[in-house]
Amino acid sequence: MSQDWEAVYRAAVLEMDLEKMLQKIDLAVAVLTGHLRETSSSPRDKMEKGRIEDALRTLEIIRRTELQTCASHGV
Repeated sequence: MSQDWEAVYRAAVLEMDLEKMLQKIDLAVAVLTGHLRETSSSPRDKMEKGRIEDALRTLEIIRRTELQTCASHGV
């Protein structure tokens, strides 16, 4: 199951077109948040939960950085 969220996450992170990137980030956040809700408290799931939380933070940083870049360039 981790491959599903990882693929969506990777697609968002690697997208170069800003409009597509923001759409893919929105999709990835939805998928990751859903998967996070499905994880249990087993040690294996706790590790995956940490990876998902890290990925969500990374997506938020990318979103903020790209939006600030656009604003500063008048895009």
